[in-house]
Amino acid sequence: MKLHNIIGGALLISGLLVSCTESKFKIKGEIYGAEGQSVVLEKSDFHGRWVAVDSAKVGSNGEFSIKSDSPASPEVYRLSLGNSFIYLPIDSIETLSLSTSSKDFGQNYTLTGTQQAELMTAFEKELLSLEKKDSTSMAEFKKGVYSKYIKDGEGSILSYYVLTKIFDNKPLYDPSDPQDVKYYTAVATQFDNYRPGDPHGQMVKDVSLSAMRKRNSNSGKKTVMEAQELKVIDIALPDTKGNIVKLSDAVGKGKPVVVVFSMMNESESPIFNRELASIYNSRPGAIEIYQVSFDAGQYEWREAAGNLPWINVLDPQGTSSSALRDYNVSNLPAVFLYDANGDLVDRPASLQDLKKKL
Repeated sequence: MKLHNIIGGALLISGLLVSCTESKFKIKGEIYGAEGQSVVLEKSDFHGRWVAVDSAKVGSNGEFSIKSDSPASPEVYRLSLGNSFIYLPIDSIETLSLSTSSKDFGQNYTLTGTQQAELMTAFEKELLSLEKKDSTSMAEFKKGVYSKYIKDGEGSILSYYVLTKIFDNKPLYDPSDPQDVKYYTAVATQFDNYRPGDPHGQMVKDVSLSAMRKRNSNSGKKTVMEAQELKVIDIALPDTKGNIVKLSDAVGKGKPVVVVFSMMNESESPIFNRELASIYNSRPGAIEIYQVSFDAGQYEWREAAGNLPWINVLDPQGTSSSALRDYNVSNLPAVFLYDANGDLVDRPASLQDLKKKL
């Protein structure tokens, strides 16, 4: 009897483990007028190609249902019927419900089940109704789309989808357009903050950095960040007491934040820091400074940084730092300025230039 109970319990546990590992998402609904036709579920392969992963035949009552393995990270899928498509944001094990007709497939439909699905549907409908606009009107349209579908996306697959959408045979947000680069940088920052390691975020970051490097090369200048829409490119590093201090905890608190990239133990550092202290002390309580150092000697850095009255952190990666890459810094020291609202607004060329900007 005991052996029977043990075997039965083992089989029950085994069944539970199998059911837990079979992670699926589901698409179901009605496509009126498509009875007997096949609807195909497709997934992008990151090279612009769509690959069929499953299909279902629409029943005599117009109903269909497709289940498929959940992706390792959020992905955009699409349903195809003939040469028409409906795009779907898939996170993990959600169930999406679609209602449309074969005549209106991809043009007029209702998609429910998640907030992301409903927002993507709203975006697609807004894009479909968009008439050809001049450059000024198009810039306003993109700004509105950013506010509604990207700004609070926290690294969502919807943010990625909207940002990389092709409209009228060209990118809606063009990375070769200096005015659009800031949107790529904003989305890359979202992924860094909320979904580090997501391949979509890395792709957006690569596009953003490549576009900024090309722009700077063409202009013959170092990076100038245009960030009217951009929030903090975050940094999280240990201070002199070993506590992790995030840049995002300092910005947007009602006063400007100066971000300084430097080496504490360089021969010119004492003069630089004295001038920086003069700026800081001339505006008591009115500005914050977040200074990132890349010194190899932690003890020497701690001794020097401990005498300074603002936030000092050390990047153990040194000159291989991801922070230097994210801010596209090639020479030290480098200074960036966030305004009181937490927007990255400038890259002063010198401390004298910083004084003017403050």
